[in-house]
Parts: sequence; structure tokens; C-alpha cells
Amino acid sequence: MYNFGRSVNRVLIPEMSESLVLDSVKKAYDNYLDNQDDKDMESLDFYYNQNLDVHLEQWFASESLTQVPPFIQSCVPRFAKARMMLYKDNPKRFIGGEINEKYDESSYKLNSKTREFAELAWLLGQCWIKTIFNEKKKRLEYEVLPCVKEYFFYGESEPYGYSYEIENQIADNKRYVFWSEERPGMAGMHFEFDQKGNRYSIKDNEDMINPYGVNPISSVMFTSNSYDVTRAALHMAIAMTEVALGTRSRLGQPVFTGIEEGQSKLKSGIDSAIILPEGATFSYASPSGNINEMIDAVKAMANQTAENNQLRIRWGESGGNAPSGEALRILEIENLEARKSDEGIFREWEHARYEIDRRVLEVHGVANLSEDYAVDFGEVSYPMSPQEERNWLDWKLEKGIMTQKELLLYFNPDMTETEIESKLNEVREETKANTEALTPESPFQKLLNA
Repeated sequence: MYNFGRSVNRVLIPEMSESLVLDSVKKAYDNYLDNQDDKDMESLDFYYNQNLDVHLEQWFASESLTQVPPFIQSCVPRFAKARMMLYKDNPKRFIGGEINEKYDESSYKLNSKTREFAELAWLLGQCWIKTIFNEKKKRLEYEVLPCVKEYFFYGESEPYGYSYEIENQIADNKRYVFWSEERPGMAGMHFEFDQKGNRYSIKDNEDMINPYGVNPISSVMFTSNSYDVTRAALHMAIAMTEVALGTRSRLGQPVFTGIEEGQSKLKSGIDSAIILPEGATFSYASPSGNINEMIDAVKAMANQTAENNQLRIRWGESGGNAPSGEALRILEIENLEARKSDEGIFREWEHARYEIDRRVLEVHGVANLSEDYAVDFGEVSYPMSPQEERNWLDWKLEKGIMTQKELLLYFNPDMTETEIESKLNEVREETKANTEALTPESPFQKLLNA
């Protein structure tokens, strides 16, 4: 499936030459605004719940939206969060086989920015994120970049450089940022430029050199975008606006006959009398549409879109027994399979971003981190019955997947090391006393007995 933003975002450079690079950068933005993909912008508006009235107004007569405000609630953020469950819980990141507190403290808001980045990557098909060093606070910060141009030398599959628009600028005086990596015989570049190709140095970097040698920008690419979710959200917004208009005229459409144009706007209401000219008539024409049927159609549209994206929608399900954890796993099997695929994609990105973070921290003299990096995304959790939970924990203990200490913390995360050791000593004494019991107890039961 074609990813709508990729052709717009790719710039090919014929040869490895600084002059050709600069010329390609200039040409790439000669018609920057004309090349922006409207679908990108529409998806971003629906994700951030902004400018939605603009997208709706073109589908209604101008007078219609003076009666009711447009329905501008977007389902896109919820779809994105439900589909991209990989970062629902913060992953554990290991450096040299251990959690590095120095890195965790230095990577400010990494988890929240990563969730936004992952959701937009799924929605748009590709997204970028930039590692920034805050000189004042001596820490890493991150900026999600939904629209970036990538620069490739002919024959290469990895980008040589990136450029993006600086936010919150005056329309006729926009500037952009360019980054490129160091290559043999050619230093990496870093500068701002305008649509005429004029270059400007940033801060004290008069030479316009990339201080890191590597690009501080990394990205994730999916095989396809999820524009169908954006388009479904627009359809649902249109339909629900129609429902709102329908409820406004639920008593019927006023109809006048025998009066001149302009006189039809007569004031009516229980506290007003309608005075008609001789020969004129007034009545209400009942609307033919069924509001419940329209709402059901919206639900069906949402359900179909969700299924196409490995999701299941629950419309206030009630009654009957709640499904077990195993039943939920079966219902969510497609989403779980998609999550496995996401793990491979984002594990590769985690390593690429970490190498950038490591380089930036090293250049600024904050830390020299090991190359040994690993990330644990954890497990998907579903509600379990007490018996299911007991069997699950017992199995993890017996297989050595969970330690007794971890089990204690599972039930009481606030336990101190002293409290944990005291409880474990009780368990050891209880285990010793039960060695002659007729029915051996499970490790889980021993802890409960303690």
C-alpha cells in the first residue's frame, strides 16, 4: 500500500558534494507549501483535535452550522492509543545489563514523547523524533516531528540529512532547519535556511557544522499509513453533525404557503402567536430520517474501521459475565499479533535513538555510556480472575521467571528492603516447618501462608 507522505518527503542528491547538497536543499523548498500533502495535515488535525471545524464546514451549507455547532470530537487519538499499546506501560531500558539512573534522569519525558511518536508513526505511516540537549538543565529532551524531508545520495537506503519547518512562524517569512551527518571528506552540516535558500547560523555555530557528527533525528516507518481512520473520523463527524441538526428539528420543518419570500422567518413559540396573511398556511413537515438508524450507521462505520486496524470497539457492553483474561486474549488476538510486529520495529528504533542520545551526552560532557543497550517492552496484561492470577503467579515462581522478592513487590510495591527480607525469612522458616506436610504447598501458597 502506498504511503502518502514518502514521495514528498524524499530528496535525492546525485553526488556526494557539499555544493550539490546545498543546491538540493534549496530546490527541495522552492515549492514547499505546494508539496505538502493535505492528507498529512488532515490526519494531524484529527489527532491533535485542532481545526476540525474547517474540515467539516465544506460539507454543509453555510446556514446549517448557524443552527448547531459542528460535531468536532475526534476518535483518532483513541484509535491510535488502542492500536499502539507497545508504550502503554513504560519499557525498561538496560545499559550494560542494568538500569542506568543517570540516563533515565537525563532523558527528560522520553516515555511520553515516545508514545506520541509511536502513535503518529502508525497514523501517518512514518514519523521522526529529534534528540535535543538542553544546555541550561544539562539534559536530553525530545521533539516529535511529523513532517520531515529526508535527503539521500543515489544508491543509498539510509538518509544522509534531514530538514524540517520551524514551528509558529509568520507565513511569508518561514525558516527551516537542516541536519546532515559526517562523511569521509565532508563534515556534517547544521543550519537554518529560508525558502529562497539563504542560510543562517544557529547560536554560536558560525561554521554551520554538526557538532555530533551524526544526525540527531531518528524515525520509524510502517508499511502503510492509517488514513482510513482519519477519513472514518471525518465521516462520523459529518454524520453526528447531521444528527445534531436532526434533533434540532425533531418537531419537524416549518412550512409556510401563501406568503412572500422573507416573511417565512416569523417568530414562533409557545409564548408567541403566529399571525398569517389571508390565504397563507403554516405546518410542520415531519423529518423522514431516523436518528437511531443514523447513530447505528456511525457505530457500524467505527466498528469496521476498528476491525481493519486490528481493534475491537466496545459500545458500553453490559450484562452477563465479564470475559476472562484468556477470553480477552482471544478477542484481541489480531492486536496482539500486530504488537509483536511493532516490537521488532521499535526495538530497532530504540537502539538507533539510544546511539544518538549516547553521542549527544558524550559531546556535552554529561556521560559516557556503554554501547550495550537493551529494552524490555514488558507483557500485555488482561484482567484475571483470582484463580487465574494465582495459577499465573504460581507458574512464574515454579519456572524461575519471577523471584519471591518480585512476588512480594507485585502485591505491595511500597515494601522496603528491610520489610522484604523480614518477610522472606518468615517464608523460609515456614517452608522448613512444612517439609513434612502430607501435601506439598506451592511457592505462591507458602507466601500467602506466611
